[in-house]
Amino acid sequence: MFGTKLQSRTLDLRYNEMWNDWDSTAEHQMPKKYVHGHLVLSWKKINVHVKQTTKTFFRGTKTSYKQILHNVSGNVQCGNLLGIMGPSGSGKTTLMATISHRTKGNFEGELLLNGQPISEEVMIKISGFVPQQDISFDQLTALEHLSLMANLKVSRKTTKIELKEHIDEIVSTLGMTKFLNTRISFLSGGERKKIALAVQLLNNPPILFCDEITTGLDSYSAAHIVNTLKSVARMGKIVICTIHQPASGVFGKFDDVLLLSNGLLAYQGPVTMVHQLFQKFNYECPDMFNEADFVISILNSENEKVKENVKEMCKLTSSDQQMDLNYDLFNNQTKFDPQQIVNLETQKPTWPTQFNLVFNRSIKCFARNYKNHLLELGTIWFLGIIISAPFANLQFDTKAVQNWEGFWLIFVINYVFHFSYSAIPLYQVKFAIVHREIHNKVYPLSAYFLSELVIVVFWIMIKMLFYCVSAFWIVGADQSSLQLLSFYLLAFAAYSYGSLLSAYFTYLENTMIFATLYDFLSLPLSGAYLSFMSLPKVIYSLRYFSLFFLGCETASVLFWDRIKFLPCVDVTNCLNSGKAVLRKYGYISSELYSDMVILALVCILANIFGYFRVLKKMKKQPAY
Repeated sequence: MFGTKLQSRTLDLRYNEMWNDWDSTAEHQMPKKYVHGHLVLSWKKINVHVKQTTKTFFRGTKTSYKQILHNVSGNVQCGNLLGIMGPSGSGKTTLMATISHRTKGNFEGELLLNGQPISEEVMIKISGFVPQQDISFDQLTALEHLSLMANLKVSRKTTKIELKEHIDEIVSTLGMTKFLNTRISFLSGGERKKIALAVQLLNNPPILFCDEITTGLDSYSAAHIVNTLKSVARMGKIVICTIHQPASGVFGKFDDVLLLSNGLLAYQGPVTMVHQLFQKFNYECPDMFNEADFVISILNSENEKVKENVKEMCKLTSSDQQMDLNYDLFNNQTKFDPQQIVNLETQKPTWPTQFNLVFNRSIKCFARNYKNHLLELGTIWFLGIIISAPFANLQFDTKAVQNWEGFWLIFVINYVFHFSYSAIPLYQVKFAIVHREIHNKVYPLSAYFLSELVIVVFWIMIKMLFYCVSAFWIVGADQSSLQLLSFYLLAFAAYSYGSLLSAYFTYLENTMIFATLYDFLSLPLSGAYLSFMSLPKVIYSLRYFSLFFLGCETASVLFWDRIKFLPCVDVTNCLNSGKAVLRKYGYISSELYSDMVILALVCILANIFGYFRVLKKMKKQPAY
């Protein structure tokens, strides 16, 4: 029994279900049909320069230009999966952004679809783009995000049943069932990539760009994604991906590959022919070695001899004769019919529907961020108590006048600071996500802006009540509806001012510098530090530009104007009524309602100017 020779056994992966996902040879060999017609995307002699600005203290601003891509040409036809590969910094993402018309830099060269120039507007309509760094609203689940995008992107003629079936098909294809009801914030980078890809497939674009689609995925998931993209290409679509050192077995799944080295084209053609190019320069990939790693190691080598060989590769590939040959071969195809683009356009939802969808998303994100909001309420409630505690149970006599005015001053200053500074990071936090969605025509800015504004209106009311009611109760101040209304207007005006700064400045540091400068200039005009009656009229009129003054005057007038008599302890310094107190501090009772109107105007104008400033920003290319 012990002398029996054991038979060796091997695991044949060809009969394993997992291998079907890795290979799927029979499924991907032949194109199914050209659902959008026979399309060929070509680019010839693409040069990209990036403007670099250096600011110096003494010499001013110095501008220079760095060239990222040098005479890069290429093409891809529908039915094929093209991979753009090269070392880090070789220009992969720049080339992808350029040929997809999603670049922020200027480029020179030709970008054609079936031999005809294609504009940025048209390219955005007919293509999907999966960015390298996916960003989304983390409070939503994968299904909620996918359903929202489907309702916004798919034709409004689509029924709910058809829409659900369409989503289910994409979810099944990409293998997203396991994490469909998980919040995006808990998902891995690879799972986020699948969501981003699913969103771009919703409206069935004829051209699909994917930047570093396999980055962050394990070998099996990467192969599954590439096989899925190959299936998409076989339906007659153009699919282009940038890839960074793909796993063994994944590299060979691409139909064609475009190799870049320092912004130069080293090769474009079938993946199966890459080894022949390197064999010409006596480079042979070792057995059992990842071919993609081998290619990258050659293109990224620091050896001078290897560098010279790579440069020679680029010269051979980028010769005018070779470029013209590839260019004419592909662009002699069927001429592109502009009517095809018209057929691709869908009847998007109406504005009220778009607003309702975006508003529901805003409510969900706000509600699910309840821990931060509860912390914010607790902080502002505690702040109100700390401010008012030293002024508890103040008396109504001449000695207490300074204490009362001190309370209103401290209360208003902290009040304005809180609401204005809490709005300053507003657009820096969410701008990148919204910028992409609006730039891709998913919904208009007005729908998003108004949905966020509605939530802000109610949230400020809740925060104002937490701040004011407890503080007023401690000091014994009246809590009339008019007083609460005036403090609500002050809070909304301060928040609107902060959001306006957030809209106008790109960097948070610049926003804080301007806000600090405004605070230092406007704070002395609050009325507690200067006697307005002794100031020149020009300076005196500037008080209406100070939120601190508007807040102090409305609070003081509403408090002191109803007090007809004050006990006079010191006859040499007697303030015997509320009106006498107002005169001393330079506040005018008759200007109460004009102050409230000014606060309301600040709310309206700040939001209008903020909207148009953000709208201007949206016209620029978003970061991809």
